Amino acid sequence: MEKNDTFASKITYSPFIQHYRMPLYYHLTLFACGVSSIVLAMVLIGLSIRNDEALQKYGTARWCLSAAFVVFGIANLMQVGMESDGKEEALTGVMTLVIGSINAMMFTTVVHVFIRPSVVTMRNIVLQGAVILTLSMLLFVARFAMPTRVFYIVYYLSCIGYLILLAAYTYYFLKNYQVFKQQILSYYEEEELLYRLRWVRWTFWSALGVGVSALLLTIDHHNINMLLTGVFTAYYIFVTISFINYQQYAQLVLRAYEQPETPSDQKGETTDDSDNADMGIGLQHTEIKQLTSNISKWVSLCKYAETDKSVDEIATDLGTDSKTLRLYFTTQIGEDFRSWRNRIRIEEARRLFDTQPSMKITEVMTLTGFNDRPYFYRIFQKIVGVSVAEYRKGKPDTT
Repeated sequence: MEKNDTFASKITYSPFIQHYRMPLYYHLTLFACGVSSIVLAMVLIGLSIRNDEALQKYGTARWCLSAAFVVFGIANLMQVGMESDGKEEALTGVMTLVIGSINAMMFTTVVHVFIRPSVVTMRNIVLQGAVILTLSMLLFVARFAMPTRVFYIVYYLSCIGYLILLAAYTYYFLKNYQVFKQQILSYYEEEELLYRLRWVRWTFWSALGVGVSALLLTIDHHNINMLLTGVFTAYYIFVTISFINYQQYAQLVLRAYEQPETPSDQKGETTDDSDNADMGIGLQHTEIKQLTSNISKWVSLCKYAETDKSVDEIATDLGTDSKTLRLYFTTQIGEDFRSWRNRIRIEEARRLFDTQPSMKITEVMTLTGFNDRPYFYRIFQKIVGVSVAEYRKGKPDTT
């Protein structure tokens, strides 16, 4: 009878697996990951931030990220002294949901500071935090003050709510990333900056993967928990490095929002029709002739190799405005400015490869206006039809 009571006690408190003492290496791993997370938070707190308007909300993001690291680190350190019994497995499940929800909010906030700072406000952060903490307190109350069966009903409903939260943050990110993408393309008339900032998408999607896989921490198997905890810590290191490197891009992103945001129903569409309407009867013959001459001089001076310049700045160099420039390329060249400039750049890259075969790829990229190697490879193959490696071997298969 006593043996049956013991077994009943275990299954009463835990829907997971058996009761056993965790091995030493498991506790050591938790301890190392916990300390590492706290150290990463201290690195961020001590990070020197330039006195720059573009980095105004970067400081807010730093504190959000530091808080997420500290919460994760403390949770790991708390589990070092835990035994794997039913009660503590249930508590681990509660802590997983609470920490996962807080981290989801923090990481979503940080990513939006990168792509659309205007939507990040202290009011929104406090409101989201208050809701998450209130629901977390209710879950803890259910754990300690309600019957076991009631707790597990609440717990499983909370798991569903957690997944809904992740889905809501995903929708929010996709919506704002589309705005970010449109602003960058409209302001700079090129995709390369998006490629240089592709780690922002990786940060969010990997954070989402971490959030979903965190539910596996409720499985009472120390090898799975240890592996996931190590993966999460490695991910935090990646995020820290990316966060520190973002300072060099902040000004470029903020500049793109100096122009009015494109309405949502025009996302991904060209502005040729509106430009034509604004221009009335279109370009005059003298305007076309003058702009053609200016573009020819612009190309001869290799101005196409200049990077991170807005389309307005380029238009000024050409003695016109951005609307006239876009209209000219649409009606006279038959392609948009972005595609035309990429083609000019790649033609020059081909000439350099042909005439100076020993020149390094990075040198060719610099001379033709490319900063990102994968993007250069992609555009080269799109325009030429073969990869850079195939072309340099002198065996382009164009058949």
